[in-house]
Amino acid sequence: MNNRIFNKKLNDNKNRFNTNLFSLSFIQLITLSVLLGFIPQSVQAQVLTSAQIKSDVAQLFENNYKKTVSGDVQVKITATQFPELQLPDGKVTYKITSGGDRILARDVKRVDVYVNGIFVRTLNLPAQTIIYKDILVASDTINRDQTLTKECTVVKKVDVSMKSDFVLSEDMLEKEITAKKIFQKGEIIDKRFVKMKPDVARNSDVRVFFVSNGAVMISIDGTAMSDGMVGDYINVENKNYKKVYNGKIIGENKVLVNI
Repeated sequence: MNNRIFNKKLNDNKNRFNTNLFSLSFIQLITLSVLLGFIPQSVQAQVLTSAQIKSDVAQLFENNYKKTVSGDVQVKITATQFPELQLPDGKVTYKITSGGDRILARDVKRVDVYVNGIFVRTLNLPAQTIIYKDILVASDTINRDQTLTKECTVVKKVDVSMKSDFVLSEDMLEKEITAKKIFQKGEIIDKRFVKMKPDVARNSDVRVFFVSNGAVMISIDGTAMSDGMVGDYINVENKNYKKVYNGKIIGENKVLVNI
C-alpha cells in the first residue's frame, strides 16, 4: 500500500515537472539547456525588439537610397508593434530583397535576417519614404508666360516624395524658363507647368558623337528630330546619308550615340 502511494506521488511530481518544462518560454528553455549542458553557450538566444528592428531596417534603406538620390532621405517603418525576434547569439545582418531599387512614398520593405551569415527569416515591413530637396518655390505670384528669375523665386527645403521628378533646382534658372500657368506665392515650381528652352531644338544642327567602350570613335554633323533636354534620348539624322540614330543629349546641341 505504501509503495503504491509512493509511486503515485513520484509520477505526480514527474508530470508536474514535465508540465512546467513545457510551459517555459523559449529563452528559459535555452538558458536551462545551457545550464544543464545540453547545448553549448554559443547558441544562446538574443532578443531584438520591434523598435530596434525598425531602426536597423530604416537605416539600411536610407543608406541604400543615398547612393543614388540627391537630397535628404528619411525612411520610417510604419508597421505597428510586432513581436520581438528571438535569435541565436551572433552578429545580426540584414539583406534587402525588395523595395531597394525604386523609391516610393509608401510601400512594403522586404529584408532577410541573418545571424553570423546564416539565414534566419524574412521580414515584410510597411514603410514611408520622405525625400527633402532644395527646390524652387514662388516667392510671389508668378503670372502665365512670365520668365522665372531669382527675383520671383526662392529656394526652400521641401518634402518632394510625391513629386520628386517634377521639381526644379536653382541651377535650372540658368536656362530660359517661362510659366505655363499662374503660380501662387509659396507654391512649388512644377516643371510640368513651365516651358524651358530645350538644350536641343527640333530641326536644329547638332554634333553627334559615336562612342564605343567609352571612347569617342568619330563625330558627325546631324539634325535633331525632336526637342530635348540634357539627359533625354532623341533621334538624330545623319545629314549626308539620311540615316537615323538614337542618342543621349549631353549638352547644348550635342548628342552621344553608343555603338
